[in-house]
Amino acid sequence: MRTTNNLLSAADLASMNLACLPATRQAVEHRAKKQGWPVEWQDGIGRGGKKRMYPLTGLPPEIQTAIREKQAAEILSRADQLPVAVVGNPPAAKPKKLGVALRREAQLMIPLDDLMKGYTQKQKDCAHARMALASAVLHIHRVAGLALKPAIALLIERIETGTADAVLVAAVPLANARSGGKAKLSARSLMGWVQDYKHGQTPAERLALLAPKTTKQETPIMAYGWLPHFAKVHCIPSAPSLSESYRVFAAAWQREQRPEQLPTLRQVTRVWGKLPMIMQERGRKTGAAYKAILPYVKRDWDALNPNDVWIGDGHSFKAKVAHPLHGRPFKPEVTVLIDGCSRMVMGFSVSLAESCVAVADGLRIGIKHFGVPLMYYSDNGAGQTGKTIDHEITGLTARLGIHHETGLPGNPQGRGIIERWWQDNLIALARQYETFVGAGMDSSTQSLIYRKMESAFNALDKGKALTDEQQRYLQKLPSWSRFIADVAACIDAYNARPHSELPKKADGSRYTPAEYRDKRLADGGITPDYLSQQELDMLFMPQEIRKVQRGWIDLFTNQYFSEDLAQYHKDEVRVAYDLDDAQTVVVYDLDGKFLTKAKLNGNKRSAFPLSRRDQLAEQRAQGRIKRSEQAIALAKAELNPALEQAAALDELFGAQWRQASGSDVLMSRPLVARDDDIVLFKTDLEEE
Repeated sequence: MRTTNNLLSAADLASMNLACLPATRQAVEHRAKKQGWPVEWQDGIGRGGKKRMYPLTGLPPEIQTAIREKQAAEILSRADQLPVAVVGNPPAAKPKKLGVALRREAQLMIPLDDLMKGYTQKQKDCAHARMALASAVLHIHRVAGLALKPAIALLIERIETGTADAVLVAAVPLANARSGGKAKLSARSLMGWVQDYKHGQTPAERLALLAPKTTKQETPIMAYGWLPHFAKVHCIPSAPSLSESYRVFAAAWQREQRPEQLPTLRQVTRVWGKLPMIMQERGRKTGAAYKAILPYVKRDWDALNPNDVWIGDGHSFKAKVAHPLHGRPFKPEVTVLIDGCSRMVMGFSVSLAESCVAVADGLRIGIKHFGVPLMYYSDNGAGQTGKTIDHEITGLTARLGIHHETGLPGNPQGRGIIERWWQDNLIALARQYETFVGAGMDSSTQSLIYRKMESAFNALDKGKALTDEQQRYLQKLPSWSRFIADVAACIDAYNARPHSELPKKADGSRYTPAEYRDKRLADGGITPDYLSQQELDMLFMPQEIRKVQRGWIDLFTNQYFSEDLAQYHKDEVRVAYDLDDAQTVVVYDLDGKFLTKAKLNGNKRSAFPLSRRDQLAEQRAQGRIKRSEQAIALAKAELNPALEQAAALDELFGAQWRQASGSDVLMSRPLVARDDDIVLFKTDLEEE
């Protein structure tokens, strides 16, 4: 249909196939002449070279309406080309016609952006659907020339008959904001959306005006007066269940408050579920467990260079292996040091328990192969902060020039790199052993394995031959040498495995820790600070400060002597000792100047000299013996204490104080020895 300035030819009118117009050009011209339609002449083929054109506004009203509806139908058939959120240049909104919602928020001084952040996705989807329908009505109104009400009626008719575009049909259930998703649309609602759309000046304002408002007001959490009282009994470290806490809370509430205001368990459960987890767990979890659910600051380790910071930590291996001395099952200690820049494991050591010796050994291995780090970062456990490591003069880190930094107590997140490493590597290795004792191990299988192993070791202690079953279960216990080899292989595999936290290479794969360390050293032109073999031998000898007494030095119950120490009588010196050789010690002054080597020349407490490792082993054994003796004494104390007390009274006063029948019940006769003024019962004092 071609129109020029709203001028239509007879052929155009006939081609519309309107019910109110004839279907041929001649019939249309006949009716126009009969009814006196206004005519305008344009250049073209016709009488005198002119073409007869009829102005749209001069046609009868019923024909004008039919033509505009026809044009609107054509527009609706191209609804996918309509702009959804913004159509043309909407008229400027007047402040007095601003929507009620926006006026209320403006009075509350709430920014529009903050207001929109509070909308749910359902509210936003509803607002967008309403904006699409309103923009379609306004487009019909402007292009087809229909008034708003006829344009709305036409759109609704097309939607109900299914002739409108699928985009507009699908927008109706969303725009209704009903849970049932009904596709019924009223003219009154659509008119309201059109008016709100016209009042908004920006897409954000239109969304705020057209978004449905929540009909149910949420009760603020602080409005529940009983909540602090319930939290007092529920948020405790023992972490009781909600129902257990409610019983305690209800009993206290009925005693101290109004019973009719007691909330039900269902109300408490519903309100408690609305609280964020950090509020639910506060008091129920403390320390590292609570910090694990709090926001944290992520450390940027990429800013470091290799050997800038080594992170060290020691953990008990999560599986039992054969003890290197007696062969029984135990959990060894593994100490690991990781480079913060490259994530590469620099050194490790295994020991019978956490100690400074294990940490020093791990540092020695790492420094021997990869150089001296600038900083060593660890927790503040006894093995990491003993004087052997941390002393400002004789400590290992002080003599090597390494700054030792410790994390906050109860904050393992600060060393997240190495904490995660245990889970992904050594704990995964421990799971490969049948003697695994970590989380997730089947308790029945674990109990069976250790019961059978204990039976086998008891048989060996008694010199009995092992059964086939005992031998089979004894073979499940990994040997000490196999354990060390498996740990070393696990670390080698980790260093050669692509790491998800490291950058990507040109081919898209991740660097391995070993590759990334070599790359960073090469890119930065960094040469690690290696130590000579003599420096390794001397610097890793632990040191202690001792006072010279007439040429003698006491160290760990051993006594060392050198004539060169005579001039240092009563002076404090630094004594370096070998962990495995107790025959000699190296003596320095407090400034680190070499003085002499002192030799072992007697031991008042031991028949043979004891190395430091032997002394630590003896101390550990004595501690285990003492703890076992305490457990035995406690078990004996629980064996019928009343009978033991009665026996003690027999020994003190004789059998005449007991009944002839042998009963353990004392006679009612007061046990008072008048000659010695010994009084056993308070009633005897009152009788006197």
